Amino acid sequence: MKRPLQLSLITTALIASTSAMAAWPEKPIQIIVPWGAGGNTDTVARLVAEGLQAQLGVNVNVINRTGGAGVVGHDAMAKAKADGYTLGVATVEIAMMRHQGMTGLSYENYTPITRLAVNLGGIQVARNSQFEDVNQLTDYIKNNPRKLKASGSGLNSGWHLNLIGMLDAMGVPANSVTYVPSEGSSSALMELVSGGIDFTTSSPGEAKSMVEAGMVKNLATMAETNVGLYKDIPVFQQVTPYEYSFATWNTLVAPAGIPKDIQDKLIATMQKVFEEGKLQSFATKQGFEVYPLFGNELGDFMKSEDEKYGKLIDKLKN
Repeated sequence: MKRPLQLSLITTALIASTSAMAAWPEKPIQIIVPWGAGGNTDTVARLVAEGLQAQLGVNVNVINRTGGAGVVGHDAMAKAKADGYTLGVATVEIAMMRHQGMTGLSYENYTPITRLAVNLGGIQVARNSQFEDVNQLTDYIKNNPRKLKASGSGLNSGWHLNLIGMLDAMGVPANSVTYVPSEGSSSALMELVSGGIDFTTSSPGEAKSMVEAGMVKNLATMAETNVGLYKDIPVFQQVTPYEYSFATWNTLVAPAGIPKDIQDKLIATMQKVFEEGKLQSFATKQGFEVYPLFGNELGDFMKSEDEKYGKLIDKLKN
């Protein structure tokens, strides 16, 4: 009699579990953001929350968990209960932090839902620069090592790694250009205009206002191809002999191990959110792009980015 009873209990538990997942969501959802309120990542998260709330019929709240250069928030979203009620916006730093010795977290700690925003790397010079195109710049770097200075943001940041990747693609050492750290792209661009550095490796979106003011010009983007907002700017790997692309990004994820049907429902819901166009409109206004990737495709992308950033960071250590 015990075996039929045990089977009955197991069947009942499975039915209850399936019913619970089918009913998801039954309570509010929270989205953890590892950066402060008011920035682009936070605003993207709030647009996602607004879209999910409208589609799912439950409250979706954004929680800012800052600290540790992004480690605190990424850790919180990874350690949350894997029931679909805690999501997070994992940013490009998740491909960098473990290689920098800051944490053991990686893309493997998350269930991928969708890529949200992409911020292309680029190359900018002052309007009166001696360099008319990107090939003039790269040729000068190869023939005159350590003569030029560049910036974009802080040491070991995305735009610093953009420079390192470019130099690696060119087949020259990482110290062929002196990198001058700055507090961010705005500071770097001001230094560029004042003549303190020779070029920046920031995004074309961050340089937009100075380009429109006639103070700065874009030599190239690090896009894969010439599509999107900056299709009129030369693409580095299309106009030079060097194969190289680079962008920073953020993604919507859940803790690793959430039920597959909840992951699928989140993906389907986010597809509807994208169809509404609010995320794309905000992205266009801010100068970054939206190229969604979902589920396994996003997982593969995050894995490849982890490998790419790991190699670039290793070059900084050598």
